[in-house]
Amino acid sequence: MSSSKLSSSSYSSVYRSTPTSDNSTRLSAYGSRKYCRRTSSRASERSKSSFSSLPTRRPKTSASACIGGRDNHSFVVAMIEGRGVATEVGMCFIDLRTSECILSQIADSQTYVKTLHKLNLYNPVEIILSVTAIEPSKSKLCKILEDNMPMASIIPIGRKYFNDAIAATGAILKYIESTQNIFFTNHSIKFKYQGCEGTMMIDCVTARNLELISNINNPRSNHSLYGILNNTRTPMGARLLRTNTLQPLSDVTTINMRLDAVEELIRHEETFFAIQTALKPFQDIDHLITALIQVPKKPSVKHAEQSINNVIILKHTLKLINLLKESFTGVQNSLLDAIYSLLNDLRLEALEERINDVINEDITYVKSPLALRNQRCYAVRAGFNGLLDVARQTYKETVDDLNEMIDQYREQYQIPIKTQFSSTAGFYLSINIEQLEDKQLPLIFINVKKKRKTLTFTTLEVMKKNTKISDSLTEVYLMSDKTIEDLISEIRNDISVLYKASESIAMLDMLTSFAHQCTVSNYVRPEFTDTLAIKAGRNPMRESLYVDTFVPNDTYASSATNFQLITGPNMSGKSTYLRQIALMSIMSQIGSYVPAEYASFRIVDQLFTRICNDDNIESNASTFVVEMRETAYILQNVTDDSLVIIDELGRGTSTHDGLGITYAICEELLKTKAFIFFATHFHELTRSLTVYPNVVNLHLEVEIEEEDSRVAMKYLYRVKDGRNDEEHYGLKFGQIIGLPENVIRKATELKELIDSNKEKSTSNKIIQRRKTLLQLTQHLLQIRRSSNLDKEELRKYLKMVQEEFITKMEALF
Repeated sequence: MSSSKLSSSSYSSVYRSTPTSDNSTRLSAYGSRKYCRRTSSRASERSKSSFSSLPTRRPKTSASACIGGRDNHSFVVAMIEGRGVATEVGMCFIDLRTSECILSQIADSQTYVKTLHKLNLYNPVEIILSVTAIEPSKSKLCKILEDNMPMASIIPIGRKYFNDAIAATGAILKYIESTQNIFFTNHSIKFKYQGCEGTMMIDCVTARNLELISNINNPRSNHSLYGILNNTRTPMGARLLRTNTLQPLSDVTTINMRLDAVEELIRHEETFFAIQTALKPFQDIDHLITALIQVPKKPSVKHAEQSINNVIILKHTLKLINLLKESFTGVQNSLLDAIYSLLNDLRLEALEERINDVINEDITYVKSPLALRNQRCYAVRAGFNGLLDVARQTYKETVDDLNEMIDQYREQYQIPIKTQFSSTAGFYLSINIEQLEDKQLPLIFINVKKKRKTLTFTTLEVMKKNTKISDSLTEVYLMSDKTIEDLISEIRNDISVLYKASESIAMLDMLTSFAHQCTVSNYVRPEFTDTLAIKAGRNPMRESLYVDTFVPNDTYASSATNFQLITGPNMSGKSTYLRQIALMSIMSQIGSYVPAEYASFRIVDQLFTRICNDDNIESNASTFVVEMRETAYILQNVTDDSLVIIDELGRGTSTHDGLGITYAICEELLKTKAFIFFATHFHELTRSLTVYPNVVNLHLEVEIEEEDSRVAMKYLYRVKDGRNDEEHYGLKFGQIIGLPENVIRKATELKELIDSNKEKSTSNKIIQRRKTLLQLTQHLLQIRRSSNLDKEELRKYLKMVQEEFITKMEALF
């Protein structure tokens, strides 16, 4: 990165990023797309073609790499910026696989923080902008999109398509119609308005640092928070869980409704297992709805064939919904009851009856290619179309003739030929090589191929029969098409009930997944107060890795102790402890139980992390730049209700500069009421920041054993109060790994010289007394607000608090 960009105070210097890699390859969900730049001499051609093709991609950066891939989504987004003085952005997302349309209108800052948060949540493959945002010069929004969404293709289209009342929606629908050659039928798309209110904001870097969706070291691994919690049985439930993991709720009432539902499922095991079993056979209902409402511009045999498939799958889905309803026995929870009511909609029964009027009752969804083809052929009931019945009879007779012919081959050549079928080749023949018994295949058999111990082949007559079968099937599909299309048109009239059913099943699946996690792990229901209090908390991701028992730790933070400094040697567990707090906060706000004996959380509106995941030689050159960018982002956007996790600062520059900058950043964060957990190796901070009464020192406990000039270090992974007395773990490490004695001796002498020059503060005890008084005040206020103790128990508890306070104060005189 050039020095001009580093010194700039523009948009690029304040938004979060990590070092750029050389990999500029970009994948599109629609295949490769070549872009050519239009020069100013060709500007007049814009009036002839509304869709431009400009190269707006940038090299991939590790910070903005895809969080979780695009296996389940294929979002396209259109964006339009308001023309007023304030920064206002309108967005319309459409998932081409599920036909879900999400509208957002965001009043944003100059750095487009909320806009980028929304884009990272849905991870679009293409971003549609007005051509005026790119030519003749790129707008600020376009440049920020290039820097932070390198995996997305930015597509400019004519400004006239953004002139509708809901500008971005009109533009994206026009773009899809022009590029995908499909259009949506009237009243068929599910529109949802979604702002940033009522949710926790998690930026892309935080999602990556915490490994919310994918593992940093191995993106294909399931070892992420999403992977740990994902016990869903349906694709809809998995998508909903992913969205909630990246955007947890911040409304306590809604969270508690989910927790109540999970608790009900845990208590009633029979209902839980019945629901889990009933969910497993469901296909992707959202994809099915998309197939039903999208209409190609040019009808084809393939579309007619697919339409029959869709109706069969819908028939199968409606049957599964009936089975799922039967599993709701004895349910009393309000959320589960609401889900049951949506699944018990009379319109679903009417749809099933109408489908059964047209489709044979014994037709069901199958996965075998041959069985599926037969199901499609005989889907429509006899009597709807006389020519259709004739075409089906032709198909049946041809298949029978083919089977008779193959039987004749077996008798004539005395070899055990097997009949095989594939959706591409049709019917063909095969035989095990050992069954030939050193014989040669007769010359009538052609296209012989060897697959391990099997020979596959065919004959000219079999190929002719395949052609005749294919022609008769084409006639069947075309003659069935009118009946099927009329049926689908009726289904579209009540498409909203299918959307609601899909959402209900997705929510039920996610709640069941949370309940399942509680059955395999020791999780507890979280509470929501104005303090963060966790007893014996465990990191959900690390716990799943360890065969031995994971070492739990307590956490406590309130308005009087909102800034916590954590020290300890490398590998002592600081990063694991910090991630544990963030992950448990996210789990609690999506409605999941958490790994602890007791847990109380304050609702978090924004989660920020600065965690160093790039401890390697290749990224050392840019470590400090990354640290400062990410820290600047935190300082500009932190609020009193935020949770900030910082794992080391100032490592990439000189010690004095790093310490000075880190101290200044800590002072700035101390001006807020956010809960801040700050791990550092700068032990000077544990002394200098004690002037602030809300700063708490913690350390990770380590045992050092010295015997016969040998040093051993034992990590206990326990968080203890106070700062660490042993600051020079580096010397101990040097002894353990076998540095020469003269080197260790010289380093020890220099360490003692530096320590002797440090001045001890005479005001330290006064500061500690003030902190103790403030903590007592906050403790008493909390007891007054939330205590449920009776008078006698309250009196005993207050007496215990008094004795602890007196003991602490006496030690400070």
